[in-house]
Amino acid sequence: MSDYTIQELQEMLDNKIAEETAALENNPLNNFVDEVHISSDLETECIKSNNIIVGFIKKTKTNNKQIAIQRHYINELDQGRIVGRSVSYKTYETGSYTDTLTTPTLQIVGERQIDRTVLKG
Repeated sequence: MSDYTIQELQEMLDNKIAEETAALENNPLNNFVDEVHISSDLETECIKSNNIIVGFIKKTKTNNKQIAIQRHYINELDQGRIVGRSVSYKTYETGSYTDTLTTPTLQIVGERQIDRTVLKG
């Protein structure tokens, strides 16, 4: 392993953070989402399935943009029974204000067994 000084390590970390920050700032999807969210005429529709929020459709007429946000869930299992769901990740579909985007639906991408035992201590 190479030997670095604390100053060199700090400089390498600062450079990496600057690179990642620049990449996020130049990301077209992030810019699109930000423009929709900060608009003064934001319209938000919450999409549910069996009382579970599966996504959102957000629109702005002044910016002529809309975005569909789809949640992807993991089923939480206890002894083979679903006891909950957690969001694993989200996907986005973008378009103009008048476009017809895919309406989010319940998407299950996996499952995991959870341990509910309480340790005595």
